[in-house]
Amino acid sequence: MDDRFARILWQRLRLSNGITKLVSNKKPLGFNVQGDWELSGVNKATRFNKYRQDEHFAPHKDAQYAPNGDERSLFSLVIYLNDNYKQGETKFYFPKVAPKFDTKGLTIAEEIEAYGGLEGGYECVTVKPKKGYAVLFTHNLLHAAIAPQIVTNSDLMERIILRTDILVQRKGKPLGFAVCPEEQDDYLVCLNFFREAQQNELKMYANPRQSIKTSEIGELYERSL
Repeated sequence: MDDRFARILWQRLRLSNGITKLVSNKKPLGFNVQGDWELSGVNKATRFNKYRQDEHFAPHKDAQYAPNGDERSLFSLVIYLNDNYKQGETKFYFPKVAPKFDTKGLTIAEEIEAYGGLEGGYECVTVKPKKGYAVLFTHNLLHAAIAPQIVTNSDLMERIILRTDILVQRKGKPLGFAVCPEEQDDYLVCLNFFREAQQNELKMYANPRQSIKTSEIGELYERSL
């Protein structure tokens, strides 16, 4: 957690890139997003992700950061901190057509299948890392990190990125996490998936010998999002 760094980063984003002018829809994802929202800053929980030779991140979507119901993250922000390697690109996947069936409550793998597969069902946009460059995108955009190919003999070389979020806050009267009646059924389904994932995770750590796979827990979290 670094409040000062988050404030500096937010100030530079606003001044250098005109982010407040570029973003027209400031309503976040999730339940109970009624009312008007405004950009409020950068998530102070900054992460530094490191990828060594052949390490990658398979196609996925980012989870939302929500410290409370009236402040939530709107975009993922990635800043490339080095580029002294080959490959290591970030790939973004945009669906070509509507899915073959409803994607609500599906895992990432099931959703990709619903769109006709990663190769045939999506347009792929590739971003080549360059030191100091930033990429801003919505949390629900499917993306992947390709493994870097280190061009030196040093074992310490890594692909390093800074990862954080752009936040929005609700204007006017705070509403918290209250769910409106028309969202109730979907909310309970998501909540049950999330609780089941948490319970299985606790069981696995309490007794590692239990036949609970981390992949199954991950799929439950994916369904809840």
